[in-house]
Amino acid sequence: MDACRTAVRLGAEKVYVIYRRTRNEMPAEELEITEATEEGVEFKFLNNPIEFVGENGKLKAVNLQKMKLGEPDSGGRRRPEPIVGDTEMLYLDSAVMAIGQHPDLSGLDGLDTTKRNTIFADEGTFRTSLDGVFAVGDITNKGADIAISAIGEAQKAAVVIDRFLNGESVKYKKPFRVERELPSDYFARFEKAKRQTADVLPALERKNSFKEVSMGFTEEQAKAEAMRCLECGCHDFFDCKLIKYANKYNVKPEKFNGTKHSRNNENKSSLIIRNVDKCILCGLCVRVCDEAMGNTALGLIGRGFDTVVSPEFGLPLEKTDCSFCGQCAVVCPTGAIIEKQPCVKNLTVKEEIVNSVCNLCSALCKTEIHKIGNTVIRIEFFPIPVRSQRL
Repeated sequence: MDACRTAVRLGAEKVYVIYRRTRNEMPAEELEITEATEEGVEFKFLNNPIEFVGENGKLKAVNLQKMKLGEPDSGGRRRPEPIVGDTEMLYLDSAVMAIGQHPDLSGLDGLDTTKRNTIFADEGTFRTSLDGVFAVGDITNKGADIAISAIGEAQKAAVVIDRFLNGESVKYKKPFRVERELPSDYFARFEKAKRQTADVLPALERKNSFKEVSMGFTEEQAKAEAMRCLECGCHDFFDCKLIKYANKYNVKPEKFNGTKHSRNNENKSSLIIRNVDKCILCGLCVRVCDEAMGNTALGLIGRGFDTVVSPEFGLPLEKTDCSFCGQCAVVCPTGAIIEKQPCVKNLTVKEEIVNSVCNLCSALCKTEIHKIGNTVIRIEFFPIPVRSQRL
């Protein structure tokens, strides 16, 4: 797509894309195919070049073999088959072979390679046959893939290489994540909203320049697109102590048979969000509320398996002596209690932490300002014990 659309912008009178399958099998984004067509690119589907014809040292034409689709190949796409005796001569003066890529292993002697002429790299450690040499991305194993796959491998390899440089020899371990499948009726609560479509330059204008094609979203469109977010995922993921310990101690989670609560609801007050299904009944929130803040807004209600942390009589927090100090959310290790973000949508976003001090007295206790962008989410303080304070 890049080659044909660039040719149009460079002034080519006629540009063809020759492809041996149909549009449905074409491994290109539908949007790019549509925009290329609008710019005058002609697609010749079910055609395959079998001969380039030259004259006086220059390209004159290409002989195209007509094709038909047969049975699916190993990738699931229907295999193109030649129609015997059916060809077409297409006259042109330039051809761009945009059919893929292959590794250039010059200067990489000594590395074990695959039958595809790619570098063999261990899929767990990314190590090659040469000690201290690591490889990721298109040049390894199966070869070319989408860019994000190479980026993902690079992120994993960085962890392994860092440990290697520190004298360890460990295999990359996939971080533990809690995954679950939501029932289809879970999404019934959400109103369906169509994706926003960004405006693009008119075809006549964009085909004669290298200006940005997409105009991007307007502010209203960007807001409307953001409002489609379903707010899924644990909003306390980046602060969750349970997930940190699970990875630190190489947890091997196994599901147990038996009854399981599936209340699947969140009790949202004006400032605090509580989800009892995430609670592990550690009691830290109850203790900090009572012992540190002098309130008793939360307590352990019920006995045994049905015990929950809740305000007395199941009242909303607004109808208790809760001061909404947020200390229960700070000590909660699992995200069962979190502070509501001052945003329209509560998202799983890593917060930026700015270290500071409290200047209300001479103790200058440490504080952490948590913010997302320019929005302050909360401020956590760490009082200095009285015996450590100096006059």
